[in-house]
Amino acid sequence: MTQIMPEVLSYDNLEKQLLNKNGNYLYKVPFRDGFAVLKCYHGTRSFYRYGKQTITNYLYSNKSSAMPGGRQRTELECLHLWREAGFRVFNIYEDVKVEGLPDGGYMLFEYVEAPRFVKYFADKSVPVEERLNMWRRFLPVWHKRHALAIERREPRLIHENGDLKHVMIMDDGQFLFFDFEFVYRSPNLVREVVAREILAYLRSLCKTVRDHWPLFLEETIEHYPDREVLESAYTLFFRHPNPMFRTMRFLDRVLKPGSWKKFSKYNTGRKLYRLMHNRS
Repeated sequence: MTQIMPEVLSYDNLEKQLLNKNGNYLYKVPFRDGFAVLKCYHGTRSFYRYGKQTITNYLYSNKSSAMPGGRQRTELECLHLWREAGFRVFNIYEDVKVEGLPDGGYMLFEYVEAPRFVKYFADKSVPVEERLNMWRRFLPVWHKRHALAIERREPRLIHENGDLKHVMIMDDGQFLFFDFEFVYRSPNLVREVVAREILAYLRSLCKTVRDHWPLFLEETIEHYPDREVLESAYTLFFRHPNPMFRTMRFLDRVLKPGSWKKFSKYNTGRKLYRLMHNRS
């Protein structure tokens, strides 16, 4: 059987092609007839900090490794998993090798120019009704993933860093999701992390649309297909059946300064719950 050799790429000065540095290095690099995004998982933090975060993730946060190789493997697994489940994610070029970079420490993605949710929903030049319609289109896609995660007990289908910054609107009408280097680990806590993701998205949405947040929460209540799952974004943070979790969340709400902000996860959960039950 003939072994196919990877295409070898060489980039002399990546610094000039830097797109972003935020826990990783992202570069926009020439590739074939256009561009690609080179994501490097090494180098932004010390080995000590990677190790410390990994221990915290494993022992306290129900999350995956923070080590560069672990984050690369996690993201690669998620890209395949989400694509196979029918969700749009970045295409990856696995048949290439970049000179000078450690194996398992980088990936090459397709380069996509498309508006992110956070920009689109904040854009006051777009009529509110048009933005509401976009959110309405998104809700069944969002719910489908939550339902699959619950059915399969698959925490990797939950967007650990889920918010409006990590969804793009494609020209063909699809929604592209990205940023999967961390995942939740326990299949026994899938409903909890679904609730956590719902609050993270809604908090981001409310902060982005500002004064229009009641309209968008009403739209969510009206068109998200599973009321029980939606309501869990409140109940699992305020009325958890486990007394230990309920106490921990109470202390977090009372003692953590950010919990009192207008669009903290807790205040967003309260707003959602009140609107749901005002309609009942």
